[in-house]
Amino acid sequence: MIKIVESQKDFGSMSGGSIKWENLTEEDKQMLKEKHNVEVLNPEEIDLKPEKGNIFLHHRLNMGKSMGFDGRRIFMADQEHKQGTHFEITRDYVEANPNGWTDIPEDILVVTSKLPGVVIGHPVADCPVVMMVDQKQKISAIGHCSAEMVDRRLPMMIAEVLRRDYGSRADDIITYVSACIGENWTYDSFPSWAKDAKIWDRCIYMGDDNLLHINLRPAVLMQLIDAGLQKDKIVFNTDETATNNNYYSNSMARRKDNPVPEKDGRHFAGVFFTDEDNGIEIQKGRGR
Repeated sequence: MIKIVESQKDFGSMSGGSIKWENLTEEDKQMLKEKHNVEVLNPEEIDLKPEKGNIFLHHRLNMGKSMGFDGRRIFMADQEHKQGTHFEITRDYVEANPNGWTDIPEDILVVTSKLPGVVIGHPVADCPVVMMVDQKQKISAIGHCSAEMVDRRLPMMIAEVLRRDYGSRADDIITYVSACIGENWTYDSFPSWAKDAKIWDRCIYMGDDNLLHINLRPAVLMQLIDAGLQKDKIVFNTDETATNNNYYSNSMARRKDNPVPEKDGRHFAGVFFTDEDNGIEIQKGRGR
């Protein structure tokens, strides 16, 4: 079985660097109280920085327990190349990195059904994660598609990796696009990362509020269609990260007017194979 998971905010922020006092879960707070033997947490007396590693591991393990995998067996790509390079997670690599979450410079990760329970994914706030699965060969490829990476046509590159390097046929590929920010994402001026005019035509537009609105979903869909993928096999999670309280959102947390600090953080979106029969299951948070 193919299992697609989106943690939402249910397990806490899903990257060590994004853990802050504002987004600690009640479980995090209780853990800190017990460790420091206090009844009330005082940010001025407790340095959160050395605690982040243990808190993050706790979040990962809780997410894995709820969603059916070992929270240590998660891998992500750092996307240093920004050219569509890819890396396949192998059994040897997993055994050499039993705690997962390693420094992988490539842009796209690949995993096969030969490694059930090994998760590839990304901690994100407003950006979509594009996941593709070749159902016939049981191969999955995934990429974090920030606006910059959409401008570089990463959604098309993910499809190209499956087609070029694994011989996947478009008819066999199912694509899932995780929750992301919608038209609530605004800029005061035209963003510097939007270099490909063909991509952003009608996806960046001036609103009635005299702000430029960016809509990532149609920009991603256009590339998936251009890559030859079948539209009826492309699934979007239409949840809006900016307005849906189940998700973190950097845009909302750091906006100039009325910032929402508790929205600052990262939820996780990823995919893995299980030992079960064929099929696809999507799980949001603790079972939604």
